[in-house]
Amino acid sequence: MQSIKGYSFRRAVLFAIISLGIGVPGVVKSQSPELSVDKVLLNNISAPWGFTFMNANEVLFTEKRGKVFRYKISTDSLIEITGVPVVSQNGQGGLLDIALHPNFAVNRWVYLTYAVSATGGQTTALGRGELIGSKLENFKEIFRALPIRNSGVHFGSRIVFDGDGYLYMSVGDRGAPENAQNKNNHLGKVLRFNDDGSVPKSNPLVDTPNTKPEIYCWGNRNIQGMAMNPNTGKIYAHEHGPRGGDELNLIKPNTNYGWPEVTFGINYDGTPITPDTTLPGMQLPLTYWVPSIAPSGMTFVKNGQLDNEFDVLIGALAGTHIHWLRMKDNKKTFGDRSLSGYARFRDVRQAPDGRIYAMTESPNRFVLLKTNIPITNSNENLVKGANQDVFQVYPNPGLDGFYVSAKTAIQQRVKIGVYDSRSVLLKEFLPDFHELENGRFWVDLRTFPVGVYAVEIDNGVSKSCYRWVKL
Repeated sequence: MQSIKGYSFRRAVLFAIISLGIGVPGVVKSQSPELSVDKVLLNNISAPWGFTFMNANEVLFTEKRGKVFRYKISTDSLIEITGVPVVSQNGQGGLLDIALHPNFAVNRWVYLTYAVSATGGQTTALGRGELIGSKLENFKEIFRALPIRNSGVHFGSRIVFDGDGYLYMSVGDRGAPENAQNKNNHLGKVLRFNDDGSVPKSNPLVDTPNTKPEIYCWGNRNIQGMAMNPNTGKIYAHEHGPRGGDELNLIKPNTNYGWPEVTFGINYDGTPITPDTTLPGMQLPLTYWVPSIAPSGMTFVKNGQLDNEFDVLIGALAGTHIHWLRMKDNKKTFGDRSLSGYARFRDVRQAPDGRIYAMTESPNRFVLLKTNIPITNSNENLVKGANQDVFQVYPNPGLDGFYVSAKTAIQQRVKIGVYDSRSVLLKEFLPDFHELENGRFWVDLRTFPVGVYAVEIDNGVSKSCYRWVKL
């Protein structure tokens, strides 16, 4: 028999779950994750290209025409940032990506990639300035990709900082595919820098004759989406193929991704580029798209997954949708489209509070999105209990079950109970405390229907109740 006290505690927890707007279904059909528009925050902006969060309430975004704005979500207020460099608006060129230094709260550094005019044509540059009030002070170009080309295509470009403070920048092949295999230029590459634009001594081609030391990897056609996996610190990027052959890759040092020697695409006129999709010494993509979706923008959805699992959202320009990918061990386990036909999606990001936003073209908007499944930004408990600082429950949401791990040594016997929306005990687990102290205990719920469950962890001294969502 359940104690009245325990029953009341679980009922209170489940009431809190419902009151927060998270439904507690019974047996329902499994549903694929989908996105929809919750609210249009900005309308009729001019060709937005990239955005980044200063915090959960403030966004900096770029417009291709050469403007940067600061937008405060709670007050719907928009301020233009001055001190922005002059950009070249030739074809796909203009003001491109924007990123904050990892220590932005102290140094106020804001980084931009942009197209610049130079003798002989244009190229992609990287610069930074200090955001003081509404102005980028002391803005300085810290890198310029070579060679200069008189072409209006394939500038790239995304900026990502890794966990060690290195800056990664993508540069497209500028419409000349042979550049991607030429390690004596910067085009068709991912480049890596120190935060001041200097070359890290650990870059793979440092001191290699007839190469550019900024190169981290090569053989990339036109990367317009790049992000760091927050669980592992690894960098992932997607790139535009020609007619078909868009790719998602794990970015690794001293690696050749093959363009144009290998590709899953063809020329725009229908003729073949190469008969090969793989060759020795060239890295296969994790996944690819035929026909092309023209990917742009990319964000990892933090859901408390294990290190070998991740969800990633990718904007699509020609595809006019957001692509939701679920990966395990770098292999696709799920892929589907949301918001098909809504707009050309230029960039998509998960905010620090877990909410998801996107910037679109045709129409040019900044939108808040919502999902049909719960999105959690961490492994925080929905309802706090005495054991909150002792146990973790993850991944949450999950597919087949979840792990329970202990942050500190547990000397008491642990009991784990899984309850339905009526507080009926469905299954109970009695792991040895050594399993929790020395590792983690797997709670196998693969036979359970999709829904929201209450998980009670009782260590004999106190109890905590978590909500867990099965997808």
